Amino acid sequence: MSHSIVPCRKEDIEVVRGLITHPTLLDEFSLLATPGTLEDSWVDPFGDFELRWLAQVDGVPVGYLFTLVLPSTAHAWVMIRLGVLGPHRRRGIGTALLETCLARLAEQRERRNIGELCMSAWVPNESAAGFAAHHGFEYARTFWKMTRALGNPPVAAWPAGIEPRLFDGSDEALRIYTDTYNDSFAQHYHYVASTIELTRELARMRSFRPDGLMLAYRDGRCVGYCRNAIRGREGEVALLGVVRRARGIGLGRALLRWGVAWLERMECTSVELGVDGENESAIALYRSEKFEISRTREFWSRS
Repeated sequence: MSHSIVPCRKEDIEVVRGLITHPTLLDEFSLLATPGTLEDSWVDPFGDFELRWLAQVDGVPVGYLFTLVLPSTAHAWVMIRLGVLGPHRRRGIGTALLETCLARLAEQRERRNIGELCMSAWVPNESAAGFAAHHGFEYARTFWKMTRALGNPPVAAWPAGIEPRLFDGSDEALRIYTDTYNDSFAQHYHYVASTIELTRELARMRSFRPDGLMLAYRDGRCVGYCRNAIRGREGEVALLGVVRRARGIGLGRALLRWGVAWLERMECTSVELGVDGENESAIALYRSEKFEISRTREFWSRS
């Protein structure tokens, strides 16, 4: 049997769906397999069809690789995700996918100001960790998925002087949300710099709910936000941020409680969030609000 690497085309979405829902890949790509999420990935503004490929064996698809190029402060960083069906592993197919991607990225590196390449996987996963190490990727970070049991939703107690306002869908609200996000996340690991154009594109995705975005104002200026996402029936506190000048007053807790209660009202089957394993203050907040670690994801990096 011979394998080949071919470009993934926009019309190949059902081929990819078949791959990521295969029993040997579903655990790793379970989020992407939720209703509407693969469709969202097809129009992700950070995605690029020049950086997506399918692996085939005798013309039959057996693997998929996609890439996100994410702008940050000093340079862009890249997330590479790939999977090969279990029966076809250890035959060089994953390596062929990755090397095809790395060659294309090398051509684009200067033009797109790319400074870091990353891979990630749910762990424990010895094969993924070994594959990353074999190709020069070193451990960089641990992220946690945290889950809160359903029932008994909390009540948000807004700090004095804070006025919560639901997102109204206007361009002005998009601009305010974008600016507040950039202020609150600029110092974070793997911060993804945004613009109103990028935010507008993200707001068109199926998982985005205008009524699931709360903006918090103080003295007429937005100082925090909570954005919820629903994929299928899975609920996530997708983004929560407070600008530096408004931290330490309990606003993050109030926004988190609002987000949890909103997801419960939407009758989601789960309430989840993701957190950097080195963000101790955020982890402490989430634990105090009854979130518990349910899964661990590792990032590997190379220049």
